Order: sequence, then C-alpha cells, then structure tokens
Amino acid sequence: MSTGRALMKRFGIDMRPGEGGPAVLLFLSFFLIICFQYTAKSVRQSTFIDDLGSQWLPVVYLLLALFSYPVLRLYSRFAGKIPRHTLMIITCLIVAGTMVAFWWGFQFDTRLVAVGFYVWLGIVAVLTVSQFWSYAGNVFDPRQAKRLFGFLGAGGLLGGIAGGQVARIVANLVGTRYALLAAAVLMGAVVLNMLLVHRMSPTDEARVAGATAGGKLGKMDAARGGLETIKASRHLTLIAAIMILTVMVAQVVDLQFNWGVEQSIQGEDRLTAFYGNFFTVMGIAAFLFQLIFTARIHRTLGVGFAMRILPIAMAIGSIGLFASFAMLPGLLLAMAVTLKIGENGLRYSLDQATRELLFLPVPAADRVKAKAFIDVFVQRGAKGLAAILLLPVTFGLIRTIDTVWISLVLIVIWLIVIGVMAREYVQSFRQGLKQRSVDATVPINVSDVTTLEMLVESLGSSDRRQVLHSLNLLASNKRGNLVPPLLLYHDDPEVRHRTLEILRDIGRSDAAPLIERRLGDEDPDVRAEAIRVLASLEGQNIVDLMLPKLKEAEPSVRAAAVACLANHGEGEHEEQAVSVLRELLSDASPAARVEAAKALGAIHEPRMQEQLVRLLYDSSPRVVREAIAAIRRRVKRDGFNPIYVPTLISLLHDRRLKADAREALVAFGEKVIPSLLHFMGDEDEPIWVRRALPKSIAQIGTAQATEALIDSLERFDDRFLRRKVIEALASVRDTEVIEARQDAIEDAVRREVRDYFRHLHELALVGLEDKGELVGPEIDWSGGTIAPGLLEKLLAERMDEHLNNTFGLLAVLYPPKDIWAAYRSLLSGQPVLRNNALEYIDNTLSVSLRQVISPMLDNQPLEDKVRYAEQIVGEETGGKSALLRELLTGRHGGQADTAAIQVAAMYHVYTERLSDLYDTVSTTGERTEDAFVSETADWVSRRVA
Repeated sequence: MSTGRALMKRFGIDMRPGEGGPAVLLFLSFFLIICFQYTAKSVRQSTFIDDLGSQWLPVVYLLLALFSYPVLRLYSRFAGKIPRHTLMIITCLIVAGTMVAFWWGFQFDTRLVAVGFYVWLGIVAVLTVSQFWSYAGNVFDPRQAKRLFGFLGAGGLLGGIAGGQVARIVANLVGTRYALLAAAVLMGAVVLNMLLVHRMSPTDEARVAGATAGGKLGKMDAARGGLETIKASRHLTLIAAIMILTVMVAQVVDLQFNWGVEQSIQGEDRLTAFYGNFFTVMGIAAFLFQLIFTARIHRTLGVGFAMRILPIAMAIGSIGLFASFAMLPGLLLAMAVTLKIGENGLRYSLDQATRELLFLPVPAADRVKAKAFIDVFVQRGAKGLAAILLLPVTFGLIRTIDTVWISLVLIVIWLIVIGVMAREYVQSFRQGLKQRSVDATVPINVSDVTTLEMLVESLGSSDRRQVLHSLNLLASNKRGNLVPPLLLYHDDPEVRHRTLEILRDIGRSDAAPLIERRLGDEDPDVRAEAIRVLASLEGQNIVDLMLPKLKEAEPSVRAAAVACLANHGEGEHEEQAVSVLRELLSDASPAARVEAAKALGAIHEPRMQEQLVRLLYDSSPRVVREAIAAIRRRVKRDGFNPIYVPTLISLLHDRRLKADAREALVAFGEKVIPSLLHFMGDEDEPIWVRRALPKSIAQIGTAQATEALIDSLERFDDRFLRRKVIEALASVRDTEVIEARQDAIEDAVRREVRDYFRHLHELALVGLEDKGELVGPEIDWSGGTIAPGLLEKLLAERMDEHLNNTFGLLAVLYPPKDIWAAYRSLLSGQPVLRNNALEYIDNTLSVSLRQVISPMLDNQPLEDKVRYAEQIVGEETGGKSALLRELLTGRHGGQADTAAIQVAAMYHVYTERLSDLYDTVSTTGERTEDAFVSETADWVSRRVA
C-alpha cells in the first residue's frame, strides 16, 4: 500500500489502486466549484445590497423561485442528449463566460444587472453541483461511490471555506467587480480538471439518456407521483410541512441578516470583504458543529430534541436581533451574524441529518419519490411563499426589523408540527420495523438515541419478523454489541441463528456458556451455528471441542457432536461418531431417533444416506417428519440426490406427512421434475399420490415446471388428476411460457368440451327425458317428473367436472377472478347473471375458443345440444345397450370412479329390466377384483333369477 493511500486509510478513506488519480482530480473539481460559488455569492450579496438595498431581496427571492424550475426542467431535457463530461465542460465554459459578461455589465452601475446576477447565480449553483455528482457517479461504480463520495464531499467543505477568502482578497486588492474574473478562472480550472479526469477514466463516451441523473436535476423525474405519495402518508405530510416552515424561516432570517449588514457596513468592496469572511466563518462553523455536536445530540437526546434545536435557536436569535435594534444598536451586526451563522450552521449539519432520520421508516420506493418532490417542488414553493410574505418590506408597508414577528409566528407553528412529528416518527418507525419497510441495507444514524431505543425495544417483540429486522439493522450498522445473548432462548430458530452469527461477529466470548447450551437446540441449523461460533470464540479445533460431547447424556448434544465429527473428523473420531449415531438410531425412544435424524440432516451428502432412507419408514410419524426435513436440508445444501425421491413420493399418500414430503420434493428443484412426471403417469401408483404431484411440480415454480404441467394436460384420462394439473398450472402463472404454449392449453379446452358432450350424449342414451332439463351447461333435476337414478347422477357429475376443468383452463389464459366470477354466474340460476356471464365470455375469449365453448354454455334446448353431442361423438358410442355394456365391463372412461359407474350401471340394468344385459352383469361380477362390484353383481343376479 502506498504512503498516500495508507494515510488516507487512517482518516477512513478507502482508496484503492487505480482510483487515486480520478478521485483527487474530482476532489479538486468539487473544491473549485464550491469555491467559485462562495466567491460569486460574496459578490452577489455585496452588489445587490449596495445597489438596491436589502428591502428588495423579497423580489429576487420570488424571481428565483419562479424561474429556477422551468429553466432547470428545460435544461434537463436538452442535457440528456449530450455525454456527461462534454455537458459539464460546456456548462463550466458558459458559466465562466457569464461571469466575464457580468464583470463587464457591472461597470454601468445598472440595478438590473444586480438582479439578473442574483437570479442567475442561484440557478447556476444548483446546476453545477448536480452536474458534478452526476458525472462522479458515472466515473465510479456504486461500490466505489460508497467508499469515495465522502472524500469528494470534503472538497466542497474546503471550497466553501476558501471561496469567501478569494472574494475578500480580490475585493481588497483590486475591487469587488474583479472577483467575478477570479470566479471565471475557477470555472476554467474545473474544465481542465474534467479533461484530465476523462482522459484517466474515459467511461462516458456513449450518450446516456438522463445525463442529469443525480442531484436536484435527476430528482425532477424521480419526483413524479411524489405529491400523491406525500398526501397518502401522514408521516410524509408532516415532513413536508417541516421543510416548508424551515425554508420560510430561513428566508426571513436571510433578509434580517442582510438588513443588519446593510445597516452597519457601507461600500461595495467593504461589503464583499465582509461577506467573504462571513462565508468562511459560516463554513467552518457548520463543519465543526457537524463534527462535534451532531452525533452527540442524536446519541444522547434523540430525534425529537434535535428537531427543536434549530427553531429554538432561530427564535432566540430573532429576539436578540430585535432587542439589539431597540436597545443596543452597536450589537446589531454581531446579532445578525450570530443569527445567520446559527441558521446555516445548524440547518446544514444537525437539522439536515435529523431530516434524513425522519425518512427512515418510510418504504424505499415512497422515500425516493417523496424526497425528490420535497427537494424539487416543496423547497422552491416555500421560498416563493416566503418571498410573497416579505413583499410588504419591499413596498415599505413594514420595517425589516418587524419581520422578527413573522419569523416568531412561523417558529411557533414549526415547533407545534415538530411535536406532532416526534410522536409520528416513533409510531411510524415501530410500524416500519413490523412491516420490514426500514431498509437494513441502507446505513442509518444509529447514534440517535430514539432510533436505538426503538431498535432495542423491538428485540422483545412477539413478531419474529420485527425481531429479525431489528437484529439486521443493528448488525449492518455495527451495533451488534446491543444484541442481548438472551435472544438465544427465543422461540424462533431463525432469531436464535441470527443472534449466534452476531455474537460471533462481535466476539462475545463471555456468552460462550449460553452458546454451548445451543448445542442441544431442537433446530439442527442452530446447533451447527453454535458449534462454529464456539470454535471461533474459543479458538479451538472444532473436532477437539466436540469429541467430549459424544459422551453427554442428552441425545441432542450427542447428535450435534455426531454431525460435527462426521463432517470434520477423520479415522478414529469419525468411527466414534458413527457408533454413537447407530446407538441413537436403534434407541427405543422416538425422541432419540428424532435427534439422529437431525444429525443426519447436518451431515453432507452422500454420506449415511442409507440410514436416512431407513428413517423414512420409521413407525413414528415424528421421526419420519424429521427425516424428511433432514433430506430437505441436505438437498438444499449439497444438491440433488435421486435416492430419496421414490420414498418421498410414496409418503404423499399419508395426510400427516404429505406437506412435509412435498416441501422436500420442491427443494430438489427442476432436476426432480422428470421423476415426478414418471410417477404421475404410473397407473400402478396409488391415485391419491398421483393427484398430489401436480401441486409439487407447480411449487418448483420454474419455466420447466410450467412446461411440464402443460404437457401433462393431454396425458391423463383421470378427470380429477387433470383438474389438479389445471389448478397447479393456474397457481404458477408463468405468463411467458403460457403465452408460448397457448395452443396446447386451447387444445386441452377442446378436449374438456368434447368429453363434456360425450357424457351428455351418454346421459341422453340412458334416459334424461322426463328426469331433468339442461339449464345452460348444467343439468337441473328439479323439474323432472321421474326421479333420476344413480347412473344419471354420476354421468351428470362427470359433465360438471369437465365444465369446471374448462373454466380452470380459461383462468390460466385470462384473468382468473373474472373467469371464475363468470362461472359462478352461469351456475347461479338467475337469467340476468347468466346472460351477463355469456356476454363477458363472448367479448373476452378468442374467436377459436368462443366457437368451441359457446355450444356448451348457450341456453339451447336439450334436443339441440344432444344433436350437437352426437355430431361430436360420432361413432364412438353405439346405442343404449352398447353403452351400458361398456360401463358394466369398466372398459369405458378409464376413471378412478369406474367401480362406482359399474355398480350404478348394474342397478340401472336391474331397475330397467334390461334382460339382454343380465349375463354381462354376472360375468362382470365373476371377473372383477372389486368386492363392492362383485357383491352388487351377485345381488342383481339373484334378484333377476
């Protein structure tokens, strides 16, 4: 490491090889930009006060508020078309040229020149700083920026201190007007620096849209939607109100300060020298206050107190200014300077840091919009309001000193809003911790006592998410020392695990006894972390540390030692671990076997996989459940292992273990999909296992899973299995894959419609007339003169299932809520709702789908629909006798309810006295393996005999 970088490291500046040249040049550029600003500001204030007097300041305040936004908005549109380094060079040259132009213009002693210079410099100040940060963000990537932007910002602090002195020295030597030439030289030096930086880091060759991103110019686009965001949040509304009051009081104080200077100092050059010294002192004061007091106030007194310091200081300063005017005129200038230094020093150090804290509980997306809107619109609007409020001074209606009463009234309102904001901040911060909207990745000012109190208080919350979020906030902001080791006894294993990590990171060796107790934790991940933490804190070899634990009486501690030694031990140590594991596996107590399963989950694949598979057949569901969890942990950690898949799939049949087994299968990821598809199509596999697999595939959630489910739509005859595939497909909602495979889904819709009409045709053959009617797509039995038999009802149920599957597929292609609302309306029995649903479907579905589905849904007479069904079915089904023969023999449908259909068909043959089918009933009873079918056939045969 070079001497320079080593020295900077001591000051907290992490500058790495290759970064030094651009960083130093950008540091110097920012120094020059801010130095230019304060040099020019000194001239601006002195010339304006000398030419027009402080009473005209409200006019230029108003002009600046009116002109700055449209000028910057126009500029931002134009600037987006130019490379950033070129844009900055052009801007600096233009600004330098205008400084020369104003130098020339001031020789005519024109008041309009002073007004124009005041407004122009106010716009230029925003422009140049915003451009600099935009360009710096283009030179350094985000990781570099986090390390180096603080260093660059320090250049601005020094520039502010130096700028005032440049103005003072030039004014004393050659006159105020010539300080503008010095300002032009400073901007010219910025141009040279930019050329050198671009030569070192030529990263801006391409034209980048939005070249003004960053700073206030970039915030113009970010501010879109900011007003709605602020109006929707009481918290943000209060922040905006505080900003308005802060800016308005600052404008009043600025007028009072310049008036006090005007009363005490005459002469342009003397004014310039004074303002130069003042800006230097103000910069030093702000820097020292930030360095010495800000963190201490936040740490000891909190946000509420910190917010009140600036308005109270302004109130005291304003009263002091009025008192000096009335009783001690000789102290007028001193009081005006004290008031202004207090306002600037506090506002840009303590108050600004406190305002940043107020945004902390706001969700990140809302925070960006709200801050941008406040910076771009609220601040400018507040300056405009203050200018209007101060116009009576310009027109001689009130004296400048009387504006003290205006500022005091505003300060009282300000303090009231702050009181409400302090309570709202606490409430919003607590709510933000609960909802995890406080971003743990963003550095926060944890030196603030209010923030720390709430973070520590949240560690005792009953909401595990709030506790975890507070832990992450404390850890990411280097305050892990505030995490109590007693959280190792928290109910949630994730909290215990995170606490162990934090205790390890901060080296809490005093907590070792508590950590050692976590070796018997019920959660294997917590045990494993406890082992790592103990080894780290005690500086021991992990094997030596755990070897004595094999002899502990507590099974959980022995299991933790087994896992550790199996992974890290060798030879004799490993053999001892295996021996203890066998003891745990053969223990009669399920609790001991559970601990063995946890230990196996911590051991790396593929070691001891056979023992883990055997635990899947354990007599205790608790042991099996823990073995499944162990497989899930091993697979997530070490990758795919197919040896577990068949057994896990078979466990889907057990309702007690179904959810655990599915979760483990999902952990295997895409590689398990072919196995799931194989078992889903295996007719020898229990049907309820097969029906559980589509949801498992869906939960994998990848494009391949969606493709597999779409391919499965045409593979299976079982309606319920297809329904599970459709439900799974709807839960995935991978729009890209669904759009690409829309034809396959539409083919599946056609199949469901075809099967619906096939069952309608079968229902018509066995006897629907006089038993029911077709109302839309559904059979209504209430109007029949003859009660329907069991067979008719079963066939109608099949129709309903195909109808449900059809709408399930439509819900994959179209908005699900709307599709299912249409489905419910169709079956509501209310003509108006049914017609509305049909109208929606007609105007939503594609032409091809509408042609397929409309015949099923339309309110056509039963005869017409049966005729349409005959056209679709064709020769697939013969007459009534042929259909019943197929139903009796179970050759028709290939469904899981085949036995129920056979029994219903037998009963139909009996009640209808269909003698030509008696032999078929008898033969079916002799050949079937289903006891229910056999008994029914025997019952029918004896009755008809």
